Amino acid sequence: MSAFIGPIHYWLYGKIHLVNQRQEYLREKVSEMCGSTAEELWEQVTQSFGEPLPDKDLGELIAHDNIHGWLQRQINLAESREAAFIKELIDTCGGAAQDLIGRAFVEHGKNTGEAAAASGRYDLESAAGILKAINDHYLNGMPCDAGDCVMSLHMANWQRTGVNEADMRSYYEQWLKGFVQGANAKFVYKLDGESHQISPSA
Repeated sequence: MSAFIGPIHYWLYGKIHLVNQRQEYLREKVSEMCGSTAEELWEQVTQSFGEPLPDKDLGELIAHDNIHGWLQRQINLAESREAAFIKELIDTCGGAAQDLIGRAFVEHGKNTGEAAAASGRYDLESAAGILKAINDHYLNGMPCDAGDCVMSLHMANWQRTGVNEADMRSYYEQWLKGFVQGANAKFVYKLDGESHQISPSA
């Protein structure tokens, strides 16, 4: 990648920031159920994986001498922090936390899809247009990572936290389903192996 900050870096930074926003949304939702326990778990997780990036321009935050390395590290931290928080919530609060996490992912995905529709930037009357919107919002590795592996690029970050990978796969899929619902409720999302499948609703 270039030594200069370009549009692709802002594009990726926006997707990292969206994962951090989802963590905050989840944190608010679980705090309503688990109370101070959720905050204690969050503090514990951020001691290991740091606080989310502040809401500042990328140029104020990035290491200009290592743009690629800095962005890769932020992807790893964002995904690992989210996975670790989810693991701790489920270990501590049980099945009720699992249900709430799933709902939070759907809601955040739907809110994000609605925002994409409101932006007017996408043709959301076609599966191809919805897929473009997904690719602009769904964090899926670095631009130079090979292929469009919907889940496998996240695995290393999930594995380092010990979270149940099947749970994470389910939550990510629920977020994507919510996104498509919010973008255009006339379409539905399905994860087919490692491929996005978007089709008109029956």
